[in-house]
This record gives sequence, structure tokens and C-alpha cells, in this order.
Amino acid sequence: TAAMAFAMPHLHSAWALEQAVMNERSKVVCLRVGQDFDPQCIQMDAVLTEALPTVEQAVQIFAVDSREVPECVGEFQIAEPVALLFFFQGKLLQLDLGGGNRQNRISWLIQDKQELLALMEAVVRGAQQGRDLIAAPRDYSLQFRY
Repeated sequence: TAAMAFAMPHLHSAWALEQAVMNERSKVVCLRVGQDFDPQCIQMDAVLTEALPTVEQAVQIFAVDSREVPECVGEFQIAEPVALLFFFQGKLLQLDLGGGNRQNRISWLIQDKQELLALMEAVVRGAQQGRDLIAAPRDYSLQFRY
């Protein structure tokens, strides 16, 4: 249901987003960017909410409505209906999602909690190790044509 989005804290301005990213020093910050009532966002929010109890020690998850914070869409050049961005100590993390291509976000709907948890675990581990490029636990390049 659309109420799922409200289980996650929302960032309502570019300032709030910047504070959330810059002030968290020990956890990975995950931003779900999209329109709260978009069907893909609703599904992603359901999976994020389901994963939250497992990852909350290491990951802080926020929802950002792209209509409410259009600066986020512009700054990160987000054209997809839903995107996940990961930050650590104020820095946007770069991901290798397969095929050796650097991506700064997950730009598709992840419908499986275990898949999301595996991805978040890889991101947290890579961030804590100070990696410039974090490899995803599986290759998405063929599935999503990267």
C-alpha cells in the first residue's frame, strides 16, 4: 500500500537531504528517489521497509519524493521512476553492477528482499573498506542492458 512509504523517514527539502547525507558518519545512507505514489516506488518501499529491521544497524534509509525535492533529480540526473542512491561519509558511492560499468545508483525495481539485502551488504562492506568502486553480488548488465 502507499502507506509503506511513510514507514521510512522522508526528506522534504534539498537542505534536509544534504544534512542526512553529510551528518551520518558511521552508517551507509540509502536514498530512495521517486514519486511516492508511483507503483514502482510503492513496491520498492515495501521491500525497503521489509529489509529495514535487518539492515538498520548499518544502513539509514530515507525516501525522497522527486516532485518535492527536484534538486535531487537534477543533481543526480535521475530519469527513472525509482532509484536507490548510496552514500557513505557524505560521498556518493559508485557501483559496479556488472559489465565493468560504473553506476551511481540502482535504477530499477528490486522486488526480492534477499536480493536487496545482499546488495546492501555488499555496499556496506565496500564502503567500510573504503572502496572507490563497489561490486554488486551479481551481474545485472545483461538483465538491464548496461
